[in-house]
Amino acid sequence: MNEAWVGIENQVGPCGVICGACPLGNGEVAKSADQTRKYIADCQIPVWAPLIAGGEKIDWDSVDRGLKWMQKYARCEGCRNGGGPPDCAIRICARERGLELCSSCEDLDGCDRFEWLGEHSREVKENLKKIRGLSKEEYLKKMRSSSRL
Repeated sequence: MNEAWVGIENQVGPCGVICGACPLGNGEVAKSADQTRKYIADCQIPVWAPLIAGGEKIDWDSVDRGLKWMQKYARCEGCRNGGGPPDCAIRICARERGLELCSSCEDLDGCDRFEWLGEHSREVKENLKKIRGLSKEEYLKKMRSSSRL
């Protein structure tokens, strides 16, 4: 079992995102940053990059600092453990309304709190509409049985 998965394996945000399926929750982003740092060093990219158009403009120390930051901080403990954006309008609203999942909210169709998710907002809301009436546990069970998790 992935180390990052421990503690979030049964977590679902009120938005319906299953924490273990999210690349921030399951540690894939941090792991990828670590691997990218290794590739850059092993392939000696900063040494030869200046010889290729545009490569001389890259600040490789900044790239390395950014990837180190991602290794450490590009992780999410899940909404229930204090992860995710502290000002997430979805989580705040769900908490105020006493909802475990937004799928049980009568105002879901017209809700604009998902807009910060950008291109994913519509997909997330559509998924919530499909699971109306399911508890968090039923939703997780359904997703596990359909091999989507």
